[in-house]
Amino acid sequence: MKRLLAVGFGGMVGSLLRAGVYAIVPSTMALWTVNVFGSLLIGWIAARFSSKSAEFRLFLSTGLIGSFTTFSAFSADWFRLLETSFWQGTVYAVSMTAASIMAAASGLAIGRRRGVQ
Repeated sequence: MKRLLAVGFGGMVGSLLRAGVYAIVPSTMALWTVNVFGSLLIGWIAARFSSKSAEFRLFLSTGLIGSFTTFSAFSADWFRLLETSFWQGTVYAVSMTAASIMAAASGLAIGRRRGVQ
């Protein structure tokens, strides 16, 4: 039960943060901002908090970051672009995926460099 509550509370915070980013960042960059920054954070969290309780890690990773980032919006944008231009949709999908993977790897490296808490 504690784990479900941790994910639920993290999800509430993450979705509110995403809504805040969408209110501040221009619409064309908001999705990139949440997905790439969220990927950086998930890598950092994985490195920095591996020794913390399962509930704390679930709050941060599955709850907060899982609801902050949004694969469904990425998929919707991708299909919208594919309808307009196959190449534009392909470049969008490949670049967003590559940027997110590089950000996660960078976050992991940064978290490991600074030591585990």
